[in-house]
Amino acid sequence: MKLTPLDIQRHEFQPRMFRGLDADEVRTFLNDVAEEMEHLRGENERHSEGNRRLEQLLSEHQQREEILKNTLVAAQRTSEELKDNAKKQAELLLKEAELSADRLVEAAQARAHDIEKDIVELKMQKRQVLNSVLAAIANMRNLIQLMSESEAQQDKLSFLKRKSE
Repeated sequence: MKLTPLDIQRHEFQPRMFRGLDADEVRTFLNDVAEEMEHLRGENERHSEGNRRLEQLLSEHQQREEILKNTLVAAQRTSEELKDNAKKQAELLLKEAELSADRLVEAAQARAHDIEKDIVELKMQKRQVLNSVLAAIANMRNLIQLMSESEAQQDKLSFLKRKSE
């Protein structure tokens, strides 16, 4: 028999004839109440045990959730750091490449300037050699001409010498 608090409150014992309530009826009712209370206590213990297990599971899940959140935050932080580091490294490599390219361009320009200077110097040397060759040719012509004139005069002199003889 299932008893409710209302059943207990409303229960009325039949009066005994001369001395109050029927003792057997009171004992039976108290046994029923005790059985129901025992049943409710057992049920309460089962519910409490189930509740403890669920709370433990909930706590474990909350701990796992917290660990996952922390792991996710750490992974995001690490990802951002890796991105920042990669970006900084790329910028550094780019700057180094630009500096290297600038140095190569400067070296190439300096080399081109040196080559242009050498070309100008070689042209001047060529003019000097050409002028020297032309001067030598002119000197040779003058010498040949002088020699021709000298021979011609010697021929005239030797002709005159022969005539005078």
